[in-house]
Amino acid sequence: LDSKGQDGMILLRTVSRLVGYLSAGQPGRVSKLHHPVYTCAVKHRAFGSTDLEYRGFNARRYLEERCPGNEFEVNDKKIHTQWNMSTIHNFYKEFHREWDNSNAKLLEFASGPYIHTLISAAPYVGQIYHSDYLEQCRGEALMWRDKNPNAYDFFPYFKYAVNTLEGEEGSEVVKKREELLRSKLKDSLFVDMNSENMLPGYSGKFDIIYSGYCIEAISSDYKTVMQGVYDMLNPKGFLLMLASIGCSWYMVDGVKYANYPLRIEEAITTLREVGFTLWYTESVKRKYEDGVTYINDKEGYSCFIAQKL
Repeated sequence: LDSKGQDGMILLRTVSRLVGYLSAGQPGRVSKLHHPVYTCAVKHRAFGSTDLEYRGFNARRYLEERCPGNEFEVNDKKIHTQWNMSTIHNFYKEFHREWDNSNAKLLEFASGPYIHTLISAAPYVGQIYHSDYLEQCRGEALMWRDKNPNAYDFFPYFKYAVNTLEGEEGSEVVKKREELLRSKLKDSLFVDMNSENMLPGYSGKFDIIYSGYCIEAISSDYKTVMQGVYDMLNPKGFLLMLASIGCSWYMVDGVKYANYPLRIEEAITTLREVGFTLWYTESVKRKYEDGVTYINDKEGYSCFIAQKL
């Protein structure tokens, strides 16, 4: 099913939809999707910037470029951010009945310096763990949690999630959500997805793993990392993954970083090969405009919801 989205962007969804997720049905229950069978030769190879290059990664500049606070008013960023946050919101709204909300553990896998992708999760899990390879990215998350006066301001994203997506009115409910997330954000863990032990400082497993645009950006072996993600989940645990499609580079503060140009078919094939049951996929095709300077060359972005059964 192809349909025109805002400003001519193309929304691509699987014909079979998840009952209760985007269409009418019994709330919170799920039906298995029947995807077409892909026959593709998937070749995994090392692809990415060097460790030295990433050590110089400017986390604050990354936030300033990608989370400027006014991006809900900026056309290209507005569409992308709204899609990201509404996708995450819909996942927790519909799937939270599948786990124990008071005890469930969530890992945001290789989060970068973001925390706004955790806003919709806070009411539906007991513990949240941020993670990243870089100390400067982990530091941004912990500065926000600890109310450091130099912390980045994510308040516009809390307003969008709580006031717009959830329909709650007023600033007090937004502030309460900030405090709820702070209380559940237990730590920011060191993660090295190119190591056999990706989370050396944590030995437990998780009920939900969220991965947003990270695995294709950092991994030297895509399938091996996906196998590691699968292994970190408890039985019946869920993976919510957002990924850039066909992106070979991105820029931060004028520095260009290499990115693995993932294809949708490859992601689906890999998820199944490592053991996941795939529930839902959705993709948005990017519209390029003349005269606009872009900070990456992605063709679009996709959502994958999968479960370890």
